Amino acid sequence: MNRPHDWVSIPAGPVTLAAGGYLAAITTFTLPPFALSRYPVTNTQFGEFITAGGYTDNRWWCAHGRALRQKERWTESRYWHGRDWNAPDCPIVGISWYEALAYCRWLSQETGQTITLPTEQQWQRAAQGDDGRYYPWGNMEPEATHCNWHRQVDETTPVTQYPHGASPFGVMDMCGNVWEWCLTGWQSGLTEVDGREPCLLRGGCWSSDSPLSLRVTNRSPQDPNTRLDPAYRNHVTVGFRPVWLA
Repeated sequence: MNRPHDWVSIPAGPVTLAAGGYLAAITTFTLPPFALSRYPVTNTQFGEFITAGGYTDNRWWCAHGRALRQKERWTESRYWHGRDWNAPDCPIVGISWYEALAYCRWLSQETGQTITLPTEQQWQRAAQGDDGRYYPWGNMEPEATHCNWHRQVDETTPVTQYPHGASPFGVMDMCGNVWEWCLTGWQSGLTEVDGREPCLLRGGCWSSDSPLSLRVTNRSPQDPNTRLDPAYRNHVTVGFRPVWLA
């Protein structure tokens, strides 16, 4: 692969999620160790999936995603040819939950590793660490050196651009730039991979105007088939990063 994923080992430990959706109250979970991609998936990395026939190989697609791909005639991500969004080291955008999952399944085959989308518990633990901080970098509200937000650039930025925004474990770009898909269903809390209910987005994006949307505890449900409307620049926001389950 052109740029292999840089995996960050996240140790076992607790994570506390806010109420909403399947959680009737604030809930603490204890997670086993896992590894998360240090950066969101870039255009270069996703391009390898496209070149490898990822949009025509049914092995990588769940039933609902396969049906939608065929109906809508998807052959690439929504903004693949958009000059504002396809720089090589910027995160892929315009990605449905189904496409993100298909990439992870393909990557599993390519690497021989067990790779999928992170649960929201895994995502938050990697972003927050053990001290209950509000943001990956601490409790200070976001500044220009922490992440891409509040339209300070008005487009996505390279995934390596904000080292001062690193999480306690060294995971980068977890807040701002692009929202990130999680495996977790909003209504059921399940991680079955059929995409029949809204799934969780985490992290905020480049157009997020409120610091609250960037907090590591913020939970945002979204229809898994959304690729969002290109008529609205502020909606070019959704990407993802994979998790490796050792």
